[in-house]
Amino acid sequence: MKFNFVDFFNRQKTQDYFKKIIKHLTNSKNITPAKKHIFFAMKNFDFDNLKVIIIGQDPYPGKDVADGLCFSSNEQKTPASLMNIFKEIKNSYPKCSFKSNNLYYWKDQGVLLLNSILTNEIGKTLAHKNIGWEIFTLNLLSELNQTYSQIIYLVLGNYAKNFIKNLDLNNQIIFSTSHPSPLGVHAGFSGSKIFEKINKKLQELNKIPIDWSTQ
Repeated sequence: MKFNFVDFFNRQKTQDYFKKIIKHLTNSKNITPAKKHIFFAMKNFDFDNLKVIIIGQDPYPGKDVADGLCFSSNEQKTPASLMNIFKEIKNSYPKCSFKSNNLYYWKDQGVLLLNSILTNEIGKTLAHKNIGWEIFTLNLLSELNQTYSQIIYLVLGNYAKNFIKNLDLNNQIIFSTSHPSPLGVHAGFSGSKIFEKINKKLQELNKIPIDWSTQ
């Protein structure tokens, strides 16, 4: 494997910014997702099969909703943003089925579902902004960009657009639209056929397209 997340993580945890993250988490209550899921997006991910990176903001603030993958959830009730994602997929793939709200199947196919901020607090939004996670995720993405080319980035909303401005993306492929939240869905996301466009690009690159269903 060209990129090894464990090696990357071991290098990060010795740095001052990461020690500050750990200190902040130690002093925080009601952290979401559960600590065992904080790095789930990268756990056992086959980086040599990395096809798509979806950039999220921070974990869902509801109790037991976030599972470590951006937009994904183990809850039976579908979060509003994910509901709009499913609707947009259906626009392109009417036969696509969504048997659950977790996006593990996407991860298995080479989709890295990465929040720029990996933790939050229940009932809050951006509670852990600027505690250091942005440095961690930018370092991660920078190393991935140095290791692989022709990664497809799906950038949803202004927050994600501003976040990736700090990256060298000259050798990557960018798809961008509005955020799928109820506030942003009609500003470009709805009707964008964005998931179909990603699959067409993957086919052009002689890569297997993503089955956007869930299991």
